[in-house]
Amino acid sequence: MPLHTNLKNTAHLSRLAEKFNAYICPIMLGTAVCYAVADTLYHDLSVIYTILFAAASWLLFGLFDRLKKQKRLGGLIYFVIFLALAVLSARLVRTGIQQAHDIQAPLKWFFGDSEEENQPLFLNAVFIGGGFFLISILYYFTQIRYRSLGVMLCTLFPFVIYTKRDVIMPELMVTVIVVLYLAVIVHNRYIDPSQQKKEILLKIDRSYVIGIAVFVSVTGTVTMILPKQSYVSLLEQNSDILSYTQTFGGDESGTSDEISETSSQRYGGRNYTGAILFTFSTGGSQSVYYLRKQPFDTFNGDVWETNLNGVNRYFYTPAYPEYTIKDILDDMGKLDINDVPEMKLYRGFAEGNNFSPLYLPAPLGTIIETEDDWYYRKFVDGRIERLYHPERNLREAFRFYEENSRMIDYARTLGFNAVSYQEFLSQHDSEEAQRLYADYYSAFMRYSDQNGISPRVAELAQQITRNYDSDIEKAAALEQYFENNGYLYDESYIPEDTSVDYFIFEGKKGICTNYATAMTLMARSIGLTARYVEGFAAFEKNDDGQFVIRDRHAHAFVEVYIPAFGWMTFDPTVSGYMSIQEETRNDFDAVMQFLSYFLVMMIVAVCIILFLLRDRIAECVFRVVQLFRSPEKRTLKLYAHVIRLADFSSGSDHRSYTVKMLREYLVTSRGVCPEKLFVLFEKTAFGGYQPCRDEYREAYREYKKCYRYLRKIPKKKPVK
Repeated sequence: MPLHTNLKNTAHLSRLAEKFNAYICPIMLGTAVCYAVADTLYHDLSVIYTILFAAASWLLFGLFDRLKKQKRLGGLIYFVIFLALAVLSARLVRTGIQQAHDIQAPLKWFFGDSEEENQPLFLNAVFIGGGFFLISILYYFTQIRYRSLGVMLCTLFPFVIYTKRDVIMPELMVTVIVVLYLAVIVHNRYIDPSQQKKEILLKIDRSYVIGIAVFVSVTGTVTMILPKQSYVSLLEQNSDILSYTQTFGGDESGTSDEISETSSQRYGGRNYTGAILFTFSTGGSQSVYYLRKQPFDTFNGDVWETNLNGVNRYFYTPAYPEYTIKDILDDMGKLDINDVPEMKLYRGFAEGNNFSPLYLPAPLGTIIETEDDWYYRKFVDGRIERLYHPERNLREAFRFYEENSRMIDYARTLGFNAVSYQEFLSQHDSEEAQRLYADYYSAFMRYSDQNGISPRVAELAQQITRNYDSDIEKAAALEQYFENNGYLYDESYIPEDTSVDYFIFEGKKGICTNYATAMTLMARSIGLTARYVEGFAAFEKNDDGQFVIRDRHAHAFVEVYIPAFGWMTFDPTVSGYMSIQEETRNDFDAVMQFLSYFLVMMIVAVCIILFLLRDRIAECVFRVVQLFRSPEKRTLKLYAHVIRLADFSSGSDHRSYTVKMLREYLVTSRGVCPEKLFVLFEKTAFGGYQPCRDEYREAYREYKKCYRYLRKIPKKKPVK
């Protein structure tokens, strides 16, 4: 083989070795970051995506090297590639959103809040767009402008994702990423020629500071002011007091089942935003509607619990049809009861653009009929689940029986309590009486547990209801007790003792969960069949007459089984929670938000001004301090100050200069020299001369004329 061919091959191999040497550490780091991200987003394909990323990194690094040599054309080609991949990623995300019918589907998937069926679309979008971005910045910060901080930012991506998903990153993965990052710092800095030139080091001058300050202030202000869609992953949301996790998705695993085995905590900070979840429309006449989510069975001293496995039986199975309030009243009418009110069905419509609960928020008395509402399922505990596309936004029409005043008067007129109702039914040997008794007995057996009821609570309940005989009057008396005895509604109150007894007898402050818990326990202590329920209170209306339900309208209330009537809703929470109007809160928040933005902008502006004018501020301080010194000290300090100005403007050290050298330097570089000061300084410092005030004033006056040139090296020397 000819010698020139060997030399050519050797040179080619040498260039390949140099490229491999420069590429190896950054690509290995990027590959490790890709594997960490892919492993948490979709473990099954993590190895495949990692191999593809490594191959793409080698190809793109080689392409970027070629584009770098083309300058403008290379930049244009890169921009076209970047734009094409960004459009492709955006189309993948858009397709996934359309398939999920949820604009927040990518975020829910990314933060691990749901397992979307269109997961590959989102994953490919992240791999294509995010992968190209990661490779680009790794190349730039290791091959063009070596910046260890830029490389470190690349390593933070998987840590952020793992944190958002509340998943612990494996120790081995953390170790590999950190070791590879250190390898990049050491290896690429050593082989980068620019790092061997001290003059290439970053220079923090005035232009650099101004650019950084303007960038931070402008981008920060724009970020605060521009409207943006916010999303908080379920793992980050506050689980206290009917928050999103408890009210809108309650199990501890963070899934979207949205039904919980435990109720919300009775105390703790609420994390509501005031955002509208859905609207509720109806032709009914009530000013407040209580839209149910889920009832609970037993109280453990802290929260309410229910055994969901024990209530999976639902209505309209062949063996277990629903026994509605209409059925109860119809059967009562067949037992020679006069003036049984006629039931009227009302239409209800719930709609939420970004609210897709598994359950149906609907009033007590909502009926589910298989021939019309086959996409709902109503369980024996009264909760209603959406079976038809439960992931889609809430848009449901249903029918319900409303608790009107005539029905309540009917129950009061009958005046049954547990004993008298059973005696009444025992006098009738009919199927109707058997059905009525079976329904009452089933409710009593499920909702009569008295755990958590202290003797003093039971005694208080007896005192409150001692003058009443019927169950409905007793329930109403318990409901009104809190309103009439100095109790307060306070969202922020957290007592030293969180027991129910302390709330009833000492604290007398709390929110809906406290009041509903207290009334349920007090009702059970006197033999009433009662249950604690969580849902929403619909009381705010918009201009179209629709009830507006916000996240902060989550509410807890009580349902009591009234003999001869069925379940009836009671709300013991004292007045106050409905009087907090969102419009007022929004106005106040808007003003406070504007003031906070203005304050931040002012602080940033002041800091920028102070930094940019720091030398002039220091000059003013120096001149003021000079007024309190003797002429001798003024002369010595002013000369030292001239040296500092020369140092500041040039970036060099002139403290070792003699007076002659400093004079020559200033004349040569600035075109000026405070000659009178220099002469006076030499006489004072080296001749023991005591200058008078007039001599110093002359020297100081000349100094002020020269100040602008001492402070900054002029582009053109002043004309004398």
